[in-house]
Amino acid sequence: MKDIFRMSLHTLRSYKLRSFLTLLGVIIGIGSVIIVTSAGLSVSSYIEKQWNFFDPTGMVVGTGVSGNPPQLSILSRVFTTNDVDNIGNLTHVKSVAPIGLWPVSGLYKRNGFNDWSKSGSQTAYCSSPDILNVLGLKIEQGVMFQEGKNEIIIAHEMTTIFGADKPALTVGDTIYIKKLDGGLVKAKIVGILEQPKNFSIINQFLHPTIICPIDPYYKGFSGSNIGGILHKITVFSALYATATDRNHVTDAQNEIIQYLNSSSSDAIKYKDPQADFVVLTQQYIIGRIDQLLGIITMFITAIAMISLIVGGIGIANIMFATVTERTREIGIMMAVGAKRGDIMRLYLYQSTVIGTIGAILGAIMGIVGSTFVVQVIQANLGTLGGTYAVGAIPVKFAYNWIVMATFVGIMTGILAGVLPAIKAARMDPVVALRHE
Repeated sequence: MKDIFRMSLHTLRSYKLRSFLTLLGVIIGIGSVIIVTSAGLSVSSYIEKQWNFFDPTGMVVGTGVSGNPPQLSILSRVFTTNDVDNIGNLTHVKSVAPIGLWPVSGLYKRNGFNDWSKSGSQTAYCSSPDILNVLGLKIEQGVMFQEGKNEIIIAHEMTTIFGADKPALTVGDTIYIKKLDGGLVKAKIVGILEQPKNFSIINQFLHPTIICPIDPYYKGFSGSNIGGILHKITVFSALYATATDRNHVTDAQNEIIQYLNSSSSDAIKYKDPQADFVVLTQQYIIGRIDQLLGIITMFITAIAMISLIVGGIGIANIMFATVTERTREIGIMMAVGAKRGDIMRLYLYQSTVIGTIGAILGAIMGIVGSTFVVQVIQANLGTLGGTYAVGAIPVKFAYNWIVMATFVGIMTGILAGVLPAIKAARMDPVVALRHE
C-alpha cells in the first residue's frame, strides 16, 4: 500500500500542469464556499450590531398593516397619554414613552445685540423622561427637563451645531427654536446627553438630537391635537416600549395589541378603521435581516458549489485521461504480478490525493480570503450604502461550512476516481500490452 501511494504521488508529479489545473478547480470551489459563507456571517453580525439601537427588549408601537412582514406607519397620531399610562401598567411591559415628532425649521443662538448664530432644520423628540430608559440614553451633563417648562436636553454632537468657530453649547445656554410657521420659541438647555458608545446606523436616525417636554412644545404644535377647541386631546404617532426581559418580548407585544384593540383604549377610537395596530420588535427586525442575508448567502454558496462540482469533473477527467495514456503500463504491471485491486487503489489514491490536497489548500485560501474580503467591504462601506455605518466589521468564520466544504472536497476526489479506477482494474492484460 505504501508503494502504491508513492507511485500515485510520482504520477501526479509527472503531469505537473494537468495536476495543478485540476487542483486549482478544487481549491477555487472550496475557497469560494468558505469566503462567501464567512463574509456573509461577518456582515450579518455587523448589521445586527448596527441595528442594536436600543434595549434588545425594545418595541415600536404604531399603526399600519399587521402580517408578515408588518408595515409600520408613524404618520397617524392616535395614542393618548391615557394609553401610555395603561400600557405602562401591563404585566410584561417595563417602560413606555410617547413619541411626538416636532419639526423644527431652524435653531438660533443670540451672541450679541445683533449677532445671531443659525443652524438648519431638525426634528425634536417630544416625550416623557422615560424615553431615556427606553432608548438606553444617559445625561452626561445637567439634569432632565421638567414638564411645563421651556427646557430641552440635546445630544452631545449638538453642542457644536453652530460651527467650530462658535462657542460650544453648554448647560444653561438659551437657544431659540424656529417653528414651521416662522415663530420663535425660547428653550433653555438643561442637559446634554452622553454620546452612545456603540454608535450605529439606526443611532444616526433614531438617536434624538433634541428632546423636549410635551408641554409646552408638542401641545403647541398644530398637528398634535384632535378634538374641538374646548376639548383638545394630545395624541402621538408612536410609542417606544420595553419588555421586562428578553424572554417576555412576545408576551409584552401580545398584551399591548390586546389592550389597544380593547374598549379601554383611546387609540381604537382615533385610528383609521382600515389600519391595524402594529408592535415592531427589535428581535423581529434582526430576524428578518438574518433571514434575508441567509437567503443571499445560500444563493451565492450554491453558485460556489458549482465550482466544486466542476473541480470534481476535472479530477475524473484527468484520471480517465491518465488511464488511457498508461494503458500499456497497466498491462505491464499486471503481467509482473500486480492484482486488479492494486491497480484500482493506484488510481483511487491519485484522485484522493488531489481531492485532499485541494481541500486543504482551498480551506486555507478560504480563511485568508475571508479576512481579505471583509477588509475590502470595510474599506468600501461608504460606496456600498453604509454611509452612516461605523465601527469595524468583525471577521467571523463559518466553521461548519469550512468543515463541510473540506469534507466535500475530499469526497469529490474519492468519488471522481472510482470509475477511472474500475476501468483500469478491469483491463485485459494482453490487450493492454498491445496498446500503443
